[in-house]
Amino acid sequence: MKRTLITLLLIISVAKSAVIISTGGTIRKIDPTGNPTINPVINPIRPTSISSEEVVETSESEDKKEDSIISWDAEEEDIYDFYDAPNWDFSESDLKELDRDSAITSILTITDAKILEDSPSYSNIEIGNGFSVTLKSTNFTFQNNNGFTGVKDDDGVYSTLNITEGSSMDAMFSAIGLRINVDSTSSLTLRGAGDSINSQTERSIVNLSPNAKLTLNSVEEFSEQGNDIYLNGVSFSQNPSILKFSGTTGTAIPEVNFILFSAIPVILLLNKKRRL
Repeated sequence: MKRTLITLLLIISVAKSAVIISTGGTIRKIDPTGNPTINPVINPIRPTSISSEEVVETSESEDKKEDSIISWDAEEEDIYDFYDAPNWDFSESDLKELDRDSAITSILTITDAKILEDSPSYSNIEIGNGFSVTLKSTNFTFQNNNGFTGVKDDDGVYSTLNITEGSSMDAMFSAIGLRINVDSTSSLTLRGAGDSINSQTERSIVNLSPNAKLTLNSVEEFSEQGNDIYLNGVSFSQNPSILKFSGTTGTAIPEVNFILFSAIPVILLLNKKRRL
């Protein structure tokens, strides 16, 4: 028992700098940022993983001249038009409105809002490469067959949506090179059947912090799209135990529990060998 406890403590101490998973009675140590063999489809440019404390900021464009910060400034309780200029504060930007027919080439922050986006189906809201939309304490619902997307250009640069500080987003899908980061207080619902994390044109991914919630159309969708769902650099396909399910909602388990659950088969195996 004493040796078992020591083994467990060693596992936990190593886990401070790496993710540990157990497969086939062996321990596998993964550096989620530095190991290019974890998912060769994504590497060498790894998807950004986020901790429970913060969302990694990857929102600046390569051309600093194009960067502008636009903040939400609406006071109404329910907003139906995302593009309505009076809803935004353009004081730190050269823009005076958002163009419905063009991708967003600014850094948008929406705070303390409830948005019921009712644009026609498949009109979508495009985020330009290297730019971001961040939701803070905001509930954002696409009422029709819509969602945020990146832009089609095959350059491998992600567009980013950050869902933070108790926010929720409900959309039909994400698509075309969109990276969605969900922090530990927030949730994402992609209700479309089929590939709602759609990578048919360009790779799209979802990064979950511990305790973040992801809801898909069915449990089967998680298996089908497991290569695009991540917790701490480990995909759902690599280790399905990163999510705990209630219906069709998967909750990313806290890192310490992930480590303990992964270590249990190894500890049992060690004990069994000692008895023999």
